Amino acid sequence: MTFVSKAALAALVGLGATLAIAPPAEAQRRKPAAAPAAPQVQVSEAFRTAALAADAAIKAKDIPTAEQQVAAAQSVAVAGNVDEGFFLANLKVALAEAKNDRTALATALDELLASPKVEASKRGELLYTRGRLALDAKQTDLAFQKFEAARQAGYTDPDIDLRMAQVEFQRGNVNAGIAAMDRVVTAKKAAGQPVPANWYDVAVSQLYRANRGAEAGVWARRQLADYPTQANWRKVLVLFRDRADNNGATLGNQARIDVLRLMRDTKSLADQNDYRIYLQVAQDVGLPYETVAVIDEGRSAGKIPASATVFTGLKTTAQGQIRADVSPANLETRARAGSNGRAATAAGNVYLATGNNVKAIELFQLALQKGGVDADEVNTRIGIAHARAGQAAEAKQAFALVKSAPRNEIASFWTFYVDQPRVVASTPVVGNN
Repeated sequence: MTFVSKAALAALVGLGATLAIAPPAEAQRRKPAAAPAAPQVQVSEAFRTAALAADAAIKAKDIPTAEQQVAAAQSVAVAGNVDEGFFLANLKVALAEAKNDRTALATALDELLASPKVEASKRGELLYTRGRLALDAKQTDLAFQKFEAARQAGYTDPDIDLRMAQVEFQRGNVNAGIAAMDRVVTAKKAAGQPVPANWYDVAVSQLYRANRGAEAGVWARRQLADYPTQANWRKVLVLFRDRADNNGATLGNQARIDVLRLMRDTKSLADQNDYRIYLQVAQDVGLPYETVAVIDEGRSAGKIPASATVFTGLKTTAQGQIRADVSPANLETRARAGSNGRAATAAGNVYLATGNNVKAIELFQLALQKGGVDADEVNTRIGIAHARAGQAAEAKQAFALVKSAPRNEIASFWTFYVDQPRVVASTPVVGNN
């Protein structure tokens, strides 16, 4: 893969032609005086011969010959001859590039940048390339110096902010690194260019390592807006879950089930472990209908193999609970007769699990009317039922009524999904949490 910047390679363009047509210094001295002309290249015949041979060998990918001829050119180069120094540095850059020798490339670029013959328009990109080599070698101070010099030389490509961010992250300066990442992402978007997905990954991982989960979640959402994949949905929701669990009180099961429901709807449940977590929570809150539905979906999606007998046992247990429980219709009768909304909430959850969203909304609304329930929880469920029914406006209206943390953030995730329901399949969705 070509590493050296386009500017460095551009400096080589015309090297052979320039040396081929430029008369050697001795011939120039013998020329009769003439009208002033553009400055001539001052190289010896010996240098010109070796340099042209080296240039041709590099282009032919004949590395042994190229090395011999570059060494020959260096042996006859005159100290202080800026033309010979410039051409020799170019040859060394091209040879190092052909050999994929980054150490030699860094040295050659230093020699090239020291030449007064380098055009000002190319200096910024050469400095940027030298900074990238230093960054890859974890020479953070040198990388920072070269990137700053590149910026001062007029290099304006937004990628420089990405490299500056990498420098700051290597130095442990997360704030400065994230600020640089924000600049480069903003510049890309302003230019109408796509932001590479791995840029978001860098920001998320750096913030997560720094125990700044809320900010990591913000960046994960930015990534999700650009790349609404199953893997990114999972990342956003797992980051939220972990942050909620680490902020003191563990995320309660009633809230957790609504996060898992969103993972289910976005198809971002990754593997058996995700399904096992979901089913454990569903069991804990008494949702056998949902347990059966989730197991069936997991098997249909190939996420729960037939050999995983633990899920067969869970399904059998849930089916037994369903047979022992009163029917949804009888639950609804109890709900309407109840003195508070708890029975109506239970009936609404059954209808939600069985896909009867119209009935679920009706029973959840009854629960709010009767009172004695967690209004934020019930409004979240009303929003979910509307979302599943394809009623976006009504769903967003219900989610907007959810005010307390952490449910207000769960509602915001569901609102985001309603606004951007297209989820792109990921290959694969990897789960390890």
